[in-house]
Amino acid sequence: MNYQVALSFEDGVTRFINCGPSETVADASYKARINIPLDCRDGACGTCKSLCESGDYDGGDYIDDALTDAEVEAGYCLPCQMVPRSDLVVQIPTTSDVAKTAAAAHPATVTAVERLAEGAFALTVELDDREALAFLPGQYVNIAVPGTDQTRSYSFSTGADSTHLSFLIKYAAGGAMSEYLAQRSAVGDRLELTGPMGSFFLRESTRPLLLLAGGTGLAPVLSILETLAAAGTTDRPVHLIYGTSFDTDVVYTDLLDEFTTRIPGMTWDLVVADPQTKHPNSGYVTSLIRPEHLHGGSTDIYLCGPPPMVEAVRGFLDDEGLQVTHFYYEKFTPAAAAPAPPAPAATGTEPAEPVKAGTDGTSAVQTEERAVTPAAPTAPTMPPTSAPDTPASAAPAPAMPLVARRPGEPVPAIEARPVGYAPPAPGGHPTPAATSAEPPAPIAARPVGHTPPAPGLFPAPVTATEPEAPIAARPVGYTPPQVTLAPSTAPTTSNAAATILLADGDRSETITSGPGVVSGEIHPAIRHSDAQFDARMALELGVVELTMGRLDAARLAEFRMLAESANQYIEGDHFLDPERFTAANAQFHEFLFRCTGNDSLLQAYRMLEVTQVMNSVLPDARWVSEDIVPEHLEIVTAFENNDRDAARYLIRRHTEHAKTTMRTALDQQAADQENVGAAS
Repeated sequence: MNYQVALSFEDGVTRFINCGPSETVADASYKARINIPLDCRDGACGTCKSLCESGDYDGGDYIDDALTDAEVEAGYCLPCQMVPRSDLVVQIPTTSDVAKTAAAAHPATVTAVERLAEGAFALTVELDDREALAFLPGQYVNIAVPGTDQTRSYSFSTGADSTHLSFLIKYAAGGAMSEYLAQRSAVGDRLELTGPMGSFFLRESTRPLLLLAGGTGLAPVLSILETLAAAGTTDRPVHLIYGTSFDTDVVYTDLLDEFTTRIPGMTWDLVVADPQTKHPNSGYVTSLIRPEHLHGGSTDIYLCGPPPMVEAVRGFLDDEGLQVTHFYYEKFTPAAAAPAPPAPAATGTEPAEPVKAGTDGTSAVQTEERAVTPAAPTAPTMPPTSAPDTPASAAPAPAMPLVARRPGEPVPAIEARPVGYAPPAPGGHPTPAATSAEPPAPIAARPVGHTPPAPGLFPAPVTATEPEAPIAARPVGYTPPQVTLAPSTAPTTSNAAATILLADGDRSETITSGPGVVSGEIHPAIRHSDAQFDARMALELGVVELTMGRLDAARLAEFRMLAESANQYIEGDHFLDPERFTAANAQFHEFLFRCTGNDSLLQAYRMLEVTQVMNSVLPDARWVSEDIVPEHLEIVTAFENNDRDAARYLIRRHTEHAKTTMRTALDQQAADQENVGAAS
């Protein structure tokens, strides 16, 4: 009889193989061209040692040096010897590498290249198969630059349901994508997009929205606004503050005005850092944040901009004592620093030019862009939202015809550059060398029932030549030292995640990072368990949009197996083993995130404090909502039936029952402590 074996790799990738009668897992893996760690094949070296999370098998013959009795009892096995007696889930102690499930590639055709302003382009494409790419408003893709071996990352500026897809791109002299757009691009060019990427996206909520966009960080905000407008009526008050450095950076004002007619209750303000601006507001984004925009702290804040802007907004909120419950941000970091050109006299000091598609306005680093080291500010004021594209003494780039079309709107074929166009000299600013991404740090295997350590993590500073230090886990009950968060001053070259407990103990911050992009979200701290479960739900509702209808039979079978694995620790309305349930439940909820192929989303889920909350509260809990078990299975059934509405409804309902279970356990815990105190 054949059995199905799920091989779960450390980078979150899962591959499925079929094992025939008397066939070892290692033999079946290599037959499927999945090269798991292997050396002796005789059970003598232990090279292939792995963790079997579920299922029954014959462990075969081996020596103690390869696998001890204690390891066997903990669930470890040797794939070179193990023969399945049922379907299995096996954790393989390596990254997927040769079996890697990466984000999908999507061929596309250029339909328009438009110069919107002196320093900004709009690139519009049509995918060969639009249905194959599902993304969330705020996410980005990697785009291969034609004629080069380089890729750049750009946020969508169109809605998730738009037929044509557009990107708002900062022009930087000498940049690979910038020069392609300015000199060589033409309607009909072929491009390849890979994604979607990122954990910065609009969460489903009824809370008010405050959107903050710096420079071409407007791109993901446009995607969010288009999605809100397309959804129809909404009761959410929406306010946007859009900041630029100069009037020549301002784009899409007509489109923003139009959004105010399509989104009930939407308002927006523009602020320009240049004191000589012709617009009414001169200064920085923080100067326009009012208490009424925060609605007593219930507002969801979404911020996309360069690091100085992100840190300034955070500092402003803290200094003003303005508390917010949900704060999502994305900042694009420089790949390298170059000597700073003289700051324009009009503004005094200018920030570093973020080297990404998003000072360039997008959500990932663009190593083509030059990095400028900012002068140290003399006072804690809000820095400009973007730097000038060239030094004050440099000649401006030749202007292409300016147009005012909305993102994604089809346009007639145009020349990518005017006749006789000559590219500007790069002004002596070298292109920074691209950094290569390192694989995520290994995730230690653990048996089912293992109590995960609390993820209160503190990432070490990194430099361009020094990889991030491994992220260390702290035990439950650990009291972290007070920390002061500071903006990153160096590029991040590996995917990592961390949860930081802020110094005041009232908030927790989840940070995910990839090459050149840092995304984060701030919520109430661990003791506010409802907020943690709400944050998980918001991520899950987004992941539904990315995975519904895209799971094959093998993945659906694994999803159901994980649900049943968690359910075995509950009987009726009481826990049989709350610690084992917590571990298995975390794997069930993680599954859909692994299926996206988006490491940032996976890390964002893993670094929420839901499991930490459960580990701190549930070990002595007795009661559990009796709806939890059937809801696990009903969620799987919704995916099997390709029923998006049912899945969304069930996830919301499941979250409420989970919060009720936690509140009951917290009340029980408090009562038990009170009784102990009375007895003493």
